[in-house]
Amino acid sequence: MLTIYENRTGMLEAQKGKPRITEQTVWIDLLNPTPEEEEKIERALKLDVPTREEQQEIEASSRLYQENGGLFMTASVLYQGTQPEPNTTPITFILAGQRLVTLRYAEPRAFALFVNRSKREVNLTSGMNVLISLIEMIVDRMADIVERIQAEVDLLSKSIFEMKGGRASRQRRFDVLIKSIGREGELTSRARESMHSMGRLLTFLTHAASERKVDKLLRARIRTAARDVQSLTDHISFLANKIVFLLDATLGMVNIQQNDIIKIFSVVAVVFLPPTLIASVYGMNFDFMPELHWLLGYPFALGLMVLSGVLPYLYFKHRGWL
Repeated sequence: MLTIYENRTGMLEAQKGKPRITEQTVWIDLLNPTPEEEEKIERALKLDVPTREEQQEIEASSRLYQENGGLFMTASVLYQGTQPEPNTTPITFILAGQRLVTLRYAEPRAFALFVNRSKREVNLTSGMNVLISLIEMIVDRMADIVERIQAEVDLLSKSIFEMKGGRASRQRRFDVLIKSIGREGELTSRARESMHSMGRLLTFLTHAASERKVDKLLRARIRTAARDVQSLTDHISFLANKIVFLLDATLGMVNIQQNDIIKIFSVVAVVFLPPTLIASVYGMNFDFMPELHWLLGYPFALGLMVLSGVLPYLYFKHRGWL
């Protein structure tokens, strides 16, 4: 879908009817474009729009470059951050003169939010303004996702180390905790990938803006966005380390719980071993066994079995093994 936005007194307004590039055009948004739409933009701007395969190249030279006077910048942007399966998608930003072209095959929430906000902003007079504002919205959206990850990680930490009555709760579902930790770990990994990509894009844009002598205010906004991205990257790395710690702690508690179960079985086996031995002895078919003809022989054997089971239990209890 091809959508063209024009500058109307500083604010953006989507064209009605058949899309066409005019003097007021500042932003051209290609969402899942058809070959005809790509060809139309290439002819109008005299630029080669990257293919979907070229967008997915990971080399910096394939993602950040200048060609025929245009700046080509591709970044991996996180989307579906609140869904069960978060993902990243490559988005290409092309600065061609005073126009911005965006090429994407997904719909990150930041784009819809930016379009709504652009109806109120009055400084979107060029492609560079639109690009910086769009990047700021993407970074703001990422900050919201990071805050949500932080809240989820704090809840997981509380659930894992929760104490009730001086003892850790035994009602925790460790399988559910591990799945939750895995999801947050995947989301954090995707967020870190996105922020690294945005950081490289902003570094490239900073140098390009200096070479093109872009307005100082815009360059200051680029540097501010770069610092925000670096700050988010550092915080995401901290969260990633904490998630690894929570996973290790959860697995350690699973091992402790399993050891407790094995310990109980071991104690039960030890407690019942002496009575079993005594019962086996008195169950042997010998002609001469003094206790067989003793009046108190049966109670004596029962008492001996009980005593042989209770003594190991009391010993284990005294040593703190139970």
